[in-house]
Amino acid sequence: MLEEYTKKRDFRSTLEPQPPTEHAPSISPGVPPIFVIQKHNARRIHFDLRLELNGVLKSWAVPKGLSDDPSAKRLAIMTEDHPLAYAKFFGEIPKGEYGGGTVELWDKGKFVNITIKNGTVQPLNKALENGHFTIYLKGDKLKGTYAFTRLDDKQWIIVRKREPHHVRTEIDVNGHRITITHPHKELDTGISKAELVEYYCEIAPLMLPHVKDRLVSMLRFPEGVNGEKFFQKNIPDYFPDWLESKCIEHTGGMTCYPIIKDEVGIVYLASQVVVPHIMVTRADKPDTPDQMIFDLDPSAPDVPSLRSAARELKSFLESLGFTPYIMTTGGRGYHIAVPIIRELDSEEVRGFALKIAETLARYDETLTTEFVKEKRKNRIFVDVNRISAMQTSIAPYAARAERGIPIASPFAWDELPNISPTSYTIRNHPKEDAWRDFFAHATSLEQVLKKLT
Repeated sequence: MLEEYTKKRDFRSTLEPQPPTEHAPSISPGVPPIFVIQKHNARRIHFDLRLELNGVLKSWAVPKGLSDDPSAKRLAIMTEDHPLAYAKFFGEIPKGEYGGGTVELWDKGKFVNITIKNGTVQPLNKALENGHFTIYLKGDKLKGTYAFTRLDDKQWIIVRKREPHHVRTEIDVNGHRITITHPHKELDTGISKAELVEYYCEIAPLMLPHVKDRLVSMLRFPEGVNGEKFFQKNIPDYFPDWLESKCIEHTGGMTCYPIIKDEVGIVYLASQVVVPHIMVTRADKPDTPDQMIFDLDPSAPDVPSLRSAARELKSFLESLGFTPYIMTTGGRGYHIAVPIIRELDSEEVRGFALKIAETLARYDETLTTEFVKEKRKNRIFVDVNRISAMQTSIAPYAARAERGIPIASPFAWDELPNISPTSYTIRNHPKEDAWRDFFAHATSLEQVLKKLT
């Protein structure tokens, strides 16, 4: 680690920081990585850009420095990794030493990796390896998006990405003022970002009981329904401090999720063009569901068969002592949600729900629990995988990133003959919550299991 850095320096002569004896720790969860730009007056003046990654500073010498002009391409030569302590270094490097001359701290701050590949944020180390990455710099001097492209082994080109002219508007939610940037930006034909935020302002009182205290996985579509869509699970550093979050350790590392506590949280996420996806658990017990979700997913568009499957599932659940509720998904199917008392873990609850789905599919050839699409043969997939640990599904009243901006909306069972999965949109939405008594009907799964055994 840092062998090349060490080999080039005589620490008896230079005051540059020595490498740590142990590998520096990676970034703490929820803490954005740092960047620094040092003005280096050696044989000639140039700028050294350094980005924190995996416990070191990835480094480039940029002869002309980074530009604010999107039409200016800057050549950058990748140099050896530096220790994290170098971010604070300034002063003289003795003549005759590697890089001899004066080092000034020119800019410093945080950065966010926003490299998108196949609809998701690509890890920075992977993007660096692939030779192309994009970051947002939030420094004392520089603020903006920069794209890095490798030309050959060491040479890179850095370009400032063009950002649209900032237009802002403010809205007031329960005493909180929220700034909306680009309110006139078109998310779909004739539908602006401001209209989306306005919808969430109206629907927030109905939506809050169903999303409150839950970890949110954020599907984002900042460029509208025809632009790139990607899941951003980690809460960005620019989100306000009052928006709560919780970090959860996964096999792939730590993820920090936002938590909605109030109506202003709902509206703030809307201002970031987020489609909130939530878990069947609450943040205080992330592995103990308070509901089962059955996602009726058709292989082909067939609303009459979907309605029939929904009624059949309703009857079966009621016969077991549950109180099922229904909502549109704004997509292809319906979600049937069943409130339960928080007793069993995710896998136990999912296992029980799967038995219900398998029993139904055994007696109705139009239904299947087959996970592989090609094997479903035009049957309706009764999907219970939303109940698995840390899995998410579209939140009630969330607006989808689809043409017309349909919403996932609860509705009353007696409305089923007239309601299709895409009946509701942000321009046509319920004014009352059909699920307002949802949690009052939570049933004990343990008691149901006792009766069945």
